[in-house]
Amino acid sequence: MSEMKAIHFGGGNIGRGFVAEFLHKSGYEVVFVDVMDAIINALQQNKSYTVTEVGTSDTKSKTIDNYRAINSKTDEDKVVEEIATADIVTCAVGPNILKFIAPVIAKGIENRKKDSPIAVIACENAIGATDTLRKFIEEKLSDSTKSNIQDKARFANSAIDRIVPMQDEDAGLNVKIEKFYEWCVESKPFLPSQPPKIEGVHFVEDLTP
Repeated sequence: MSEMKAIHFGGGNIGRGFVAEFLHKSGYEVVFVDVMDAIINALQQNKSYTVTEVGTSDTKSKTIDNYRAINSKTDEDKVVEEIATADIVTCAVGPNILKFIAPVIAKGIENRKKDSPIAVIACENAIGATDTLRKFIEEKLSDSTKSNIQDKARFANSAIDRIVPMQDEDAGLNVKIEKFYEWCVESKPFLPSQPPKIEGVHFVEDLTP
């Protein structure tokens, strides 16, 4: 079996310290995508970074490796290729940025090389963020892809909750993060198949509180 691959938009603290950590421990190769030169360059130059859980007497540190990083500003074609062969796309870019990442995701969906649909999960501090992202993506899709979208992609809303405290000035890529977390993802969009295997994610039928 080939290695599972996840594309994550947003190389900030939530992306590196929360979303990518879960994907990493679930066995995915993580491909970070960002437009910030400093973050992408740092990820490309460092083979690993550390995520440290704080807020309890039992401090735990985890090493995150097996990742790559692409600057979507200069290498959009590479991002499209990666999405075409990935299992999951996640993002933590801020709700106002969703419309800017949608076109490249749409191109990746149009060019899908895998038989199975890609899971699209927006990890934003906003209700229905994946629905919002889907709307922007579908505006860029061809009619034929839109009519068969279930074969190409499955879109699931999520709710995330994790506190990222102030980071040390010299932390670099390393992230300190609170131990408590919640990451719930809708399960219905993946039926009749199983949802993607992401350790620590709570799949629920309904995200309504």
